[in-house]
Amino acid sequence: MGANSDPENPDHLSQAPARTCRALDWFLVTAILLLAGVLAAYAVLGTNSARLPASEGLSAPRPPVQGPYAQLVVKDVLVQNQTLSWYSHPHLSGVFLDSQMTYDTEKDELKVGVSGLYFVYARLKLNQVVVPAYSQGTVKVSVSVGQDFGHRAVLTLSLDVGPSSPFTVTTSETSLLFLYPGDRLRLSMNTTAGDFQDWQLVSEASTFGLFRVAAR
Repeated sequence: MGANSDPENPDHLSQAPARTCRALDWFLVTAILLLAGVLAAYAVLGTNSARLPASEGLSAPRPPVQGPYAQLVVKDVLVQNQTLSWYSHPHLSGVFLDSQMTYDTEKDELKVGVSGLYFVYARLKLNQVVVPAYSQGTVKVSVSVGQDFGHRAVLTLSLDVGPSSPFTVTTSETSLLFLYPGDRLRLSMNTTAGDFQDWQLVSEASTFGLFRVAAR
């Protein structure tokens, strides 16, 4: 029998546990990073509703983690087929834009400057502005990533509204995405029944953001 198959060989006894420990260490570090990202995202989502509207705020929130991070507050509150526009000035309440992120106000796109694994989140809140509401249908918002070959949808939020809906409806979604420098994110709204003039987005409670949880 070879030396590696000898149960009394010291090298045979130490190699397997060492490999196992290295694998466990890698999984443990990865799990801690992802858990930290999830907890930070829920902290951000939970505090948004307590903030002032972006038009009234004076200071930017502190980022929940180190590294590239951005959070934008919705600007156009109309519920209709459109690319959503966002408040991006860091001095507005609920808004934070890291120096390694840029927002294109003409294309309504958030550009990533550093590659890595990102926790991406979006939250929408709609209020009735005509009571009772008369529109009936579905409001969908898709988060897409733009690269050289075009845009691809990576996250979708959906709300069904109608005359029997409560005064306020909310939805949120999250995802882990690997993004590259130059990737551009935008959110597009589509409705199944034209413009919903009896509903509006609540600006201070409708946010979109992302932050890096791992470099690779």
